[in-house]
Amino acid sequence: MDRRPIFFETMHPVFVLLHAGYLLRTALDLRLPDLVGEEPASVAELAQTAGLNADLTHRLFRALSVAGVFRRTGPDTYAHNEFSLLLRADSGDAAAAVVNTFLKPDWTWQVWASLTDGVRTGTSPFSSVHGNDFYTFLGRSPEVAENFGRTMTLTLGDTNPAVADAADLDGVHHVVDVGGGQGTLLREVLQRHPEMRGTLFDIEAALAEVDAELRTGALAGRCAIVTGDARESVPAADAYLLRMVLHNWDDDTCVRMLSRCAEAGNPGARVFVVEMLRTDEEHSFVPLMDLQMFLLVGGKERDEEEFAALFERAGLRFRGVRATSTALHVVEARCG
Repeated sequence: MDRRPIFFETMHPVFVLLHAGYLLRTALDLRLPDLVGEEPASVAELAQTAGLNADLTHRLFRALSVAGVFRRTGPDTYAHNEFSLLLRADSGDAAAAVVNTFLKPDWTWQVWASLTDGVRTGTSPFSSVHGNDFYTFLGRSPEVAENFGRTMTLTLGDTNPAVADAADLDGVHHVVDVGGGQGTLLREVLQRHPEMRGTLFDIEAALAEVDAELRTGALAGRCAIVTGDARESVPAADAYLLRMVLHNWDDDTCVRMLSRCAEAGNPGARVFVVEMLRTDEEHSFVPLMDLQMFLLVGGKERDEEEFAALFERAGLRFRGVRATSTALHVVEARCG
């Protein structure tokens, strides 16, 4: 005989989703991923070592294991699983950086708590919550800015080979990485194309920690580092790379930046916009990133038609979209 699911069975996924963020934050605050070693650990011993309440520590570990963090190996013992290992301070993994930058700090929780007002008004709540825009906030919060920069380097660095594979740079003599930050993507491109020159172009604060290969290493002779604002001008070139730049801005600002590329680009110059596509159904985190961009900077993820419209407004010819082996897509346009 069929049995109707009882309430708590039906609501289990909702409970996990509702509490997972708080559980992760607590685990990181208490440094639990660092306390558990290579072998299964006794919760009682961990609690004594860390000066925690033994009963509640045990209850916390049980809840974390239900949420997919740690693996229960006995009545009082837990071991790392694939996810909890990523959260160790020494993992050097992008997952830990993302969690420590966007999940652990109070400033992100405060902004997400204002999503209701944002949906009602259509205005990003960041300034009303923190008193200034996101980038000014970073400039006044060195620790947050350092964590943010590290997170961007780790998360985007893994995509460098895939993006370089998808961008058609054959015949390009000079490429400008617009908003390239530390320049790891430009480094990848220049290493692959020994005949090519590159320019790393960004605001002054973003160029504080440029990759050593570009500044003083083997690639320095083929790389110029130029400070500027892409809304005002960009250097002349045969190709432009804009990775994860446009999703920070509203449509009018994006058109302004793309127009500067159209004006400065050599005849037939290529413009490669590297972004997630809002319509990507393979990567389920894209809708969450879309809301994150709205909350932080009033930006958004876009679909292919929206990018084509931006290019048309900027005087560029849309050429199509190439998928990569990551969540990023390369959207190409041509000058002239």
